[in-house]
Amino acid sequence: MPVDLSVFKDAAPYRAFKEPDWRVLSQMLEEVQLKTGMPVFKENDPGNGFYWVRSGKVRISRQVAPEGRREKQEQLLTVLTAGNLFGEMALVDGEPRSADALAESDTVLFFLPHAAYEKLKRDEPGTALRIQDMVVVTLCSRIREANRAFETIRFWCT
Repeated sequence: MPVDLSVFKDAAPYRAFKEPDWRVLSQMLEEVQLKTGMPVFKENDPGNGFYWVRSGKVRISRQVAPEGRREKQEQLLTVLTAGNLFGEMALVDGEPRSADALAESDTVLFFLPHAAYEKLKRDEPGTALRIQDMVVVTLCSRIREANRAFETIRFWCT
């Protein structure tokens, strides 16, 4: 059953998508509904695809042990809302998840399994390329954000 992708159509990362892309994706994406507090995935789970946030909030975090301590605590990386995507590194490298993803509110996600993306690359290469471009832009944006955060940390530590 097709899913409603209207929330994404006007968002900046998706401006290169064409109407045929949206039609194809609406048939391939799987809807996932989560209640507040439910995990989407945990760090080190298999990277089997990526997610788009239709509605709600998703908390991305890691469990880290601060220097000199053995007990771990949560390191919040970001909170994502409608229009954002996550888990995209799995699409690129197929490695296990690098963080936890948790529904911070009742949330609706769209999931693109890795196998569906591979099929998309064979059957609809233009759509697959636009997804790949969107993932690259998203990854670059997140790297720039991390660089700014490191610069702030370095400033405060000197």
